[in-house]
Amino acid sequence: METKKDILDNIELRSESVQDILTEPPHWMFRWGNTIILIILLMILAMSYIIKYPEFVPAPIVVTSKNPPEKIEARSSSKIEKIFIKDHQKVKKGDVLLVLQSTANYQDVLKLKKLVDSIASDQLLSFPVNEASHYKLGELQGDYNSFAKAFQDENLFTRLQPYAPESIAANQSIFESRNRITTLRQQRNLEAAKTELTRKNYQRSQELFNQGVIAAVELEGEKLKYLQAQQNLENINISMSQLQESISNFNKTKSGTAINTEKDKINYSSQTLQLFEQLRKSLKQWEQNYLIISSTDGMASFQQFYGENQFVKAGDPILSILPDHTDELVGRMSVPTVNSGKIIQGEKVLIKLDNYRFQEYGIIEGKVQNISLIPDDKGNYYVDVVLPKGLKTSYNKTLKFDKELRGNAEIVTQDLRLIERFFYQIRKLLGYQS
Repeated sequence: METKKDILDNIELRSESVQDILTEPPHWMFRWGNTIILIILLMILAMSYIIKYPEFVPAPIVVTSKNPPEKIEARSSSKIEKIFIKDHQKVKKGDVLLVLQSTANYQDVLKLKKLVDSIASDQLLSFPVNEASHYKLGELQGDYNSFAKAFQDENLFTRLQPYAPESIAANQSIFESRNRITTLRQQRNLEAAKTELTRKNYQRSQELFNQGVIAAVELEGEKLKYLQAQQNLENINISMSQLQESISNFNKTKSGTAINTEKDKINYSSQTLQLFEQLRKSLKQWEQNYLIISSTDGMASFQQFYGENQFVKAGDPILSILPDHTDELVGRMSVPTVNSGKIIQGEKVLIKLDNYRFQEYGIIEGKVQNISLIPDDKGNYYVDVVLPKGLKTSYNKTLKFDKELRGNAEIVTQDLRLIERFFYQIRKLLGYQS
């Protein structure tokens, strides 16, 4: 146990330590420490207010030309019958690049299509049916046969003119009736003069009978002559009227013949035209199914190695055509819904391409041109990006464009101060707790 003396000695030592603290002033750290801490805190707050940190909206991007490469797929499942080009060969718009196998002879179909395209709709009667009759058209044969039959029917109608004899007979009858009317008109003039003479004789006989010069029998004879002359004149008038009616009927027959001729001509013509357009439509459908045709000038590039008699399925990518003019490049992004509301036109886009490592080649800078108003079925928004500097990177390197370039991009949205982000986090935590 400690003795009373030891306790007194400890008290005396501690008293000396306390005495030293009380007699000597404290170090500057203790005197200014609180002030320094306060200054540091104020500097941190100031820096958090000054420093702005942007938020990024990441999404995949495809850099392509404004007129992008044409990707051509097989539209039907079949074997490749003929390949007309080689890989990386220059092609022109409308060139036939490849033919898929069908039930028709593709050369005959192409000949027929050339004929159909070269003839206007109002010149169908010049179509060379005899030339095309030996073509092997496969699935198109039915449509062609229907057109050929309608064409031959119209041609036969035009050549034979079945209503022509009836029209000619009507014209002949009208001509003969008019000649008879002319003759009867002359006879009527003679009969009219004769009737006038018999009337005068009858009047004179009437006067003589009244004077008692002639007998009643003679008067009746003159009267009979006068009545016969009137009857003859009336018969001529009736005959002329009948002939006029006949001419009217013949004219009706002639008009009916002309109407029937025109009606049948229109029917034949419309039927031929309708079946011709159906044939044109079928040729177009065959072309879409079995022909691979370039729709632009450019360079053809096969997706993989293809050879003749190789089977392809409908929807298989066969080749791409890179247009000749690819000066203006654009980026196309598919942005998720998250934070898409922060994207506005003109915001900066930082692009990192898969083909070129950004650590070595740098980053391409773009700007948001527009954003779709509604999302697609997957909930993504389409964003168009313009490249003001083209493919010139932040390392001052110009990258080579080939068909299309894929990569990842980050849209730099509105900058936020660090202190704002701090308060947003606090608000978020308080919101979770509430």
